[in-house]
Amino acid sequence: MDSASRADATPTAVRGTAGLGGPDRPAPAVPGAGIGLPQIRAKSALTPAPVPSIADLVDVVPVAGGPLDPEVVDPEPVPPPRPAAPTTFPPGVAAKLGTYVYLLIDPRTGRPFFVGTGRGNRCHRHVHAARVTPSPDAKPSKYPLLDRIQEAEADGRNVRVEILRHGLTPAEAELVETSVADALGLGHATGLGLQRGPAVEVAAGLAKRAKFKRGHQVVVLRVGPHGAPTEYDAVRHGWRIAKRWVDTASPRSPRWAVVVAGDLVEAVYRIDRWEPSPAAPGTGVERFSFVGTPDPGLVARYAGRSVSAYLGAGTPSAVTYVWCGPHWVNAAQ
Repeated sequence: MDSASRADATPTAVRGTAGLGGPDRPAPAVPGAGIGLPQIRAKSALTPAPVPSIADLVDVVPVAGGPLDPEVVDPEPVPPPRPAAPTTFPPGVAAKLGTYVYLLIDPRTGRPFFVGTGRGNRCHRHVHAARVTPSPDAKPSKYPLLDRIQEAEADGRNVRVEILRHGLTPAEAELVETSVADALGLGHATGLGLQRGPAVEVAAGLAKRAKFKRGHQVVVLRVGPHGAPTEYDAVRHGWRIAKRWVDTASPRSPRWAVVVAGDLVEAVYRIDRWEPSPAAPGTGVERFSFVGTPDPGLVARYAGRSVSAYLGAGTPSAVTYVWCGPHWVNAAQ
């Protein structure tokens, strides 16, 4: 066989490996050689996924109102309708209740916000009326209680109606209603009016009125609210008295200083003289201090009496003249 024939008879595997060691050496076995599809899949599994570009990411950003908008995909659930408020008691119950006192309870806090008296089905009518009355848009309606009920039920919970006392006479029910309104500080008007207050203020309101005699030319010096110090050394200094009224020889100058805390007389001093005292810083207003001694007779006559009639309406003045000073003639109104 000639050389050309020998070349043609060379196995294909050997010819294809000439560059790997020559024609005399067989080609090394390649793993997976001859297996097409599994080899391609293995290569694909090792190939990293392409990194998305900024443009690709922009395309998936949800647009308001689009298919990914949560307000469109998952809308707010519609609350179930509120059960109808009872408007009547079962047959025969109202007659057994008689006159009663009832409370309206805020479901958000569990606390009463209204107390009232009634007969029959009155306690149910407030809630029923609030539910059938349109809610105010911009300003409160002329029925504040209905607005209050609508506010309490805005989140879907119901105002609770409770019976506090029943089987009462009208006078008893009115007293219970007023007492509960006072105790809870509800503040709405009742038939008897609210009476709650600090004991000293209630006592001052019930105290006898001081009526200064014409011959008792007094200057009322208010040292502060009830309970303020009223000792002589604490109260005699720094009063804003006009200079023309500190001359004890003048027929119109005060003869007694009546010390008042709140509106009750605490002490009475006979004035011997007035002395200048330092002015308040930055004001330049001249002030005076009185020098005197307690007057037992006028203390017994006026101590514990109320001078509210002399103090007038609004914020009371620290200095009030009675039968002296600029008010030569003055009397309780």
